Amino acid sequence: MTISGLGRVAEASGGCENVGMFESPALLFVYGTLRPVLARGRSGRLISGLRNGGTATAKGVLYDLGSHPGMVSGDGIVQGDLLEVVTAAQLAAFDAYEACGGPEPLYVRERTAVVQADGREVCAWVYLYARPITTARLIPGGDYAADLLARGRLGE
Repeated sequence: MTISGLGRVAEASGGCENVGMFESPALLFVYGTLRPVLARGRSGRLISGLRNGGTATAKGVLYDLGSHPGMVSGDGIVQGDLLEVVTAAQLAAFDAYEACGGPEPLYVRERTAVVQADGREVCAWVYLYARPITTARLIPGGDYAADLLARGRLGE
């Protein structure tokens, strides 16, 4: 399923306006522990009841940080899912989960162009890893779920 009519269509240049205000509904590109196939415990409760817009991809590079992945800007492709966030309070809860904000955030939330499964490009929020990548392992293919499955760690 793709979410139609939501989010701003990305400009032909592939860019999205990086605005700070919340517009309802908003799209959120998730690539790690918030993906519906991986969400357990706190992350499962956080996404519970949100509309799942299906698989999507975004430009970037994905690293295995141990208990979760981190996406950074780059020329690769990251596999993920689109979720529909309806309220500013929901988005604030995601910010808290991702340790987004404060003087030394773990992640920063930015707008990015995302390609839905049907090929349509939309703008969505994404959490980018905000710390230096030092010893993290590059995730081949940019798919955290597939990487966990290949290494026998899916469901941990």
